[in-house]
Amino acid sequence: MKKSVLFLGLIYLIFISLGLPDTILGVAWPSMNGEFQVAASSAGIIAMVISMGTIFSSFQTNRMIQKIGVGNLIVCSIFFTVIGLCGFSISQNFFFLIISALPLGLGAGAIDTAVNDYVALHYKAHHMNWLHGFWGIGATLGPIIMGFYLKNQNWRGGYLILVCLQFVLVVIVFFSRKQWKQPREIPHASEMQDSMLTLIKRPGIIFSLICFVFYVGIEACMGLWGSSFLVRVKDIPVATAAFMTSGYYASLTVGRLAAGFFTFFLSSRKILYLSELLLLGGVVVLFLGSGNFAAVGFIFTGLGSAAIFPTMLHETPERFGTKDSARIMSLQLALAYTGTTCLPPVLGFLAERFTLVIFPYLLFLFGCILLVSTITLEKKVKRHQA
Repeated sequence: MKKSVLFLGLIYLIFISLGLPDTILGVAWPSMNGEFQVAASSAGIIAMVISMGTIFSSFQTNRMIQKIGVGNLIVCSIFFTVIGLCGFSISQNFFFLIISALPLGLGAGAIDTAVNDYVALHYKAHHMNWLHGFWGIGATLGPIIMGFYLKNQNWRGGYLILVCLQFVLVVIVFFSRKQWKQPREIPHASEMQDSMLTLIKRPGIIFSLICFVFYVGIEACMGLWGSSFLVRVKDIPVATAAFMTSGYYASLTVGRLAAGFFTFFLSSRKILYLSELLLLGGVVVLFLGSGNFAAVGFIFTGLGSAAIFPTMLHETPERFGTKDSARIMSLQLALAYTGTTCLPPVLGFLAERFTLVIFPYLLFLFGCILLVSTITLEKKVKRHQA
């Protein structure tokens, strides 16, 4: 019993570590882009490379599990993140940052897919919800760590601390790798391809995919460009902006951990609608707020975002049936990574042309698309199930 509890604790620790590097680029970038003498929008290129690595490794995860096992894959994947973070900490030019972004994305994608799949197979549903909450703990701690070092104008130190933490985790997981159970055989690749082509034609699938693209895109844009918006538009000091960004992820985490209690008296559909409206309200406050009051907008946006992603995943079997839910989930997650890849660079490109003043406007537009797609999705599913 004690051994199983410790192993479960290790799984939660892995997801905390997964969240740590996800949020520090946006916090450190106002200092980094000046040092490397590149445009502010160049952060979008780094984010795109990370996301491309994540998408590629996510699609290859099941194949790698069959070859080397879950435990060995997770050890290798965490070590890849160590290599990427170490590259960031010693980079002397922008090109080396791009090179370092690739192993960071490859490692993160494999960890995310492998651990989510493992928990879905071997643990109850509430652990999956809490797992995403613990990712938020890591995402909250990342900006706090980086903010501490930014006070001393030392963003490299923030990355170096993460290298040390991830390396310790590599050692721990290495000695526990044999405890990871090997999963069942997966379907043949050709069967998966045929299934995906037919699944896209199912009623509501397209709007579900749109929801994932724009929700995760909003979250990625908040993480990557939120600090820069506060620094360049709201005239907030870099270190203070870093802590405000951590407030967004803190509210995201608290909201996810608390959202489970709301499911006792609210339907998933109502939770989605209320969450998306709160998200839009937070963006409005972010736009109207001045100085430190802008932090309230970050908190409201985080609270509004909290329940959306887990609820959309949880609703998949209910909307589309249990038979194909696993394959639909993989398709949804692939599109979610696509949103992470595409929307932040788009925002960065437009910000380069029109300044970061457009940040809340685009977030509001993305949120409206998310809300309209959710409403349309619910109507199509309800009509199909009638």
